[in-house]
Amino acid sequence: MTMPNFLIIGAARCGTTALANMLAQHPEVFFSTPKEPHFMALAGSRPSFAGPGDEGMINQVAITKPAAYARLFAKAGNARRVGEGSVSTLYYHQRSIKNIQRHAPDAKLIVILRNPIQRAFSSFLYMTARGFEPCADFRQALDDEPRRVAGNWHHIWHYTQMGLYHDQLVRFLEAFGAARVHVVLFDDLDARPNEVVESLYRFLDIEPSFRPATELQVNRSGIPKSRLAQTALRTIQRHPWLRQTIKTVVPFGWRERIRNANLSHPELSNEVADRLATVFQQDVNKLAGLLQRDLSVWGSEPGDFLAKQPDSTAEVR
Repeated sequence: MTMPNFLIIGAARCGTTALANMLAQHPEVFFSTPKEPHFMALAGSRPSFAGPGDEGMINQVAITKPAAYARLFAKAGNARRVGEGSVSTLYYHQRSIKNIQRHAPDAKLIVILRNPIQRAFSSFLYMTARGFEPCADFRQALDDEPRRVAGNWHHIWHYTQMGLYHDQLVRFLEAFGAARVHVVLFDDLDARPNEVVESLYRFLDIEPSFRPATELQVNRSGIPKSRLAQTALRTIQRHPWLRQTIKTVVPFGWRERIRNANLSHPELSNEVADRLATVFQQDVNKLAGLLQRDLSVWGSEPGDFLAKQPDSTAEVR
């Protein structure tokens, strides 16, 4: 029974879909379909998340039985590396670490992290674009987050909590050791994609000279321009069988181009950025120490987060 020997474990809205796409192109890699089976976080459970759209987005599609999970990799053949990319794995570390140790004990782990303010706003836009976010204003959604967490809305709704990376990451470093955990920053992926992907290939011990296509903007967030298109997308999201049919018929690149064409990209206000900078400042400082990386590009004081961000069109999940 084939099980994965590498996992992209998160974080959500940080570029995991782009990384998965780059890795899946490599001839020595087999990547699961779907990208996010959520097995490590939810194995043995019966998901019952209660947020808007959670039934179709995760409850009905999460794979929780080992045999069904193994079937995702049945066609891996002689691939040197076999993997999947569930962002729930990093966030629900209390459950997922034990499941990795049980079902994929030798797996290498890949983490990608992004400015937590940008990540939070991207999540809000992502759920708004899919027609599920009940609040029109990001500030209102942030105020509502404690109620959502208490009401068992799934992880994508935890706009601030998912961006507290330090405590999530340190648990995996303690459990598996630094040699098995490869951390990527979104800023590096955006600025130097070939360098980042080569380092990933070396980490996975596969041919590092392979160059994947990196120009496609994957899983961008934004506000829909067309209500009709938004309604159609929401219908697709609510019916997993329809979503899978479209994925089978319409190539990935075309799906992304169609979806991106219908999005506008509003800016985050300085007021909300300052509010979130205060929330994240201590965690960012701890993360910088843990990674031994200069995270000043993410800002160290309220107001710095936006001012120091590089211009970017590669808003990837």
